[in-house]
Amino acid sequence: MNSRDLQLAFIGRILSCYTHEVNNYLAIIKETGGLMKDIVRIKKGKIADEKQFFGLIDGVEEQIGRATAITDYLNRFAHRMEKGVTTVSINDLIDELLALMGRLAYRKRLTFRKELGSGLPEAVLDPNLFHYLLFCILDSRMCDLDRNGVVCVGSSFSDGCYRIKVCTEGARIAAPGASESEQSAGRHEAASALDATVSETGGESVITIPVKQSN
Repeated sequence: MNSRDLQLAFIGRILSCYTHEVNNYLAIIKETGGLMKDIVRIKKGKIADEKQFFGLIDGVEEQIGRATAITDYLNRFAHRMEKGVTTVSINDLIDELLALMGRLAYRKRLTFRKELGSGLPEAVLDPNLFHYLLFCILDSRMCDLDRNGVVCVGSSFSDGCYRIKVCTEGARIAAPGASESEQSAGRHEAASALDATVSETGGESVITIPVKQSN
């Protein structure tokens, strides 16, 4: 696969994560609605338990809130594809990608942990390339990690560079995932376009991106 095909595959996986996640929320809302109907039928005109009803309504509102939040992430993700290089928050980009990859983590019973630095200056870069580069590294790490593991993502800024660190905690599977080799072309292209370097040391992947001034 060429780098363009890999980027399209990345977008497809993100959309797949999104649709599965929202379908889960809608399924819970539908199930709750059916339960409320059953309660009304069982009561047969009697006064229903107010606390029980309010509890069910709270559950529906919680699922709607989750669906709205992930839709907002996807909306930002889609609109940024139209812009190219722009001024963005590195931490916001990390938040968005981890939210959109939540379904991939859930399938393997993995947990994301964020250790994002405070006070990072805004970056001038192409957010789509950044998302793709970070996705490649996260996907590779997740493929190598056994169930119930933790994927840690940290960010910092020093000496004129942004640093995004990815490491894992937990048992590794016997055979490493193939994702790294399959995505290497696209990963290197994205890193080059961002003027970024990716180092692998001591079980950690570190993306280093030098600061750029906006035009």
